[in-house]
Parts: sequence; C-alpha cells; structure tokens
Amino acid sequence: MHLILAFLGTVVTILILVNRLSDAGLDIGWLNPFTWRRRRAWRKKFEGNPVFSLSEPMEVAALLSTAVAKLDGEISREEKAALLELFKHEFNRTDEEAADLLRSSTFLYGDGDEVTAKPDKILSNAVANFSEAQARSTMQLIEAVAQIDSANENLKTKFVSSVRNVFDQHFGSNDGW
Repeated sequence: MHLILAFLGTVVTILILVNRLSDAGLDIGWLNPFTWRRRRAWRKKFEGNPVFSLSEPMEVAALLSTAVAKLDGEISREEKAALLELFKHEFNRTDEEAADLLRSSTFLYGDGDEVTAKPDKILSNAVANFSEAQARSTMQLIEAVAQIDSANENLKTKFVSSVRNVFDQHFGSNDGW
C-alpha cells in the first residue's frame, strides 16, 4: 500500500511541476506525438507552395497556360493579350475577370522553378476534378499559348508533353483504338 501511495505522490508531484513549468512559459507540448504530428501537418500545409494545393480546373489551366507563356522569361505584350483573349473565350469571363485570373496565375507562378519542374505534382490534386472535355480544352489552351512565341520551343514542348502525359495517364490516351 505504501508503494502505491509513493507512486501516486510522485505522479501528482510531476503533474504539478509540469503545470508550473507551463505557467512559467516552458512549453512541453512537443512531447505529445499526436500534437506534434498535427502541428507538423499544419506547418507543411501553411508553409508549402500554394500551387500544389490548387484543385479547381480553371485555376490549374490558367496557371499552366501562364507557365507556358513565362517559360522564356517575362510575358510579352502579344502573349499577354493572347492569354487574356483565351481566358475570356475559353472560361467565359469578362475582361476584368480574365485580367484577375492572369494576375493571380502570374503571382502563383512566382519564380517558376517548381511549376515548370513538377507539373505532375500540380495536377495531382486537380486532375480528379477535370472532366475529359476540360482536359482536352486545357491541352488546346496550353498548345495555343505555346504557339504564340517560338522562343524556347524545346522547353515549351517538354512542358506541354509532361502535362499531356498526366492527362493521358488519368483519362487514357486517345491516340488509337
């Protein structure tokens, strides 16, 4: 019986000391593995690149077409005008909405290293939301943007083919019977 009382006294003493330490400002919450996992998941989501969390097909298509236009550096005046026209006609947007979509896509593109290197990772969250017609339309949009300026044609062709590969894996290739 005296051993049980000693054990309970030790547990109560430790809990009181932990409480006093947390009142003093020392956080020992990192000892809890469930809290640690939840905080780590939140940190990855919060500090991660927002490009990889896009799920709307229109946003992804706009980002990919902006990426194709920016592969050779900054967007030229002709590319910008063509992108705005394509956004208006393909997505049925007004002039202001098309301009907003282009601005947000340019902002998300950032320096472009991750976008151009990992189009499959960008499409991983959104490809399930694409219909087959939207995927075809996105490919036509990206190819139309790639045709505007012939600078860095190798990079553009490689990027377009990597996007096509992701869509072909998800929807199947329409090349033959």
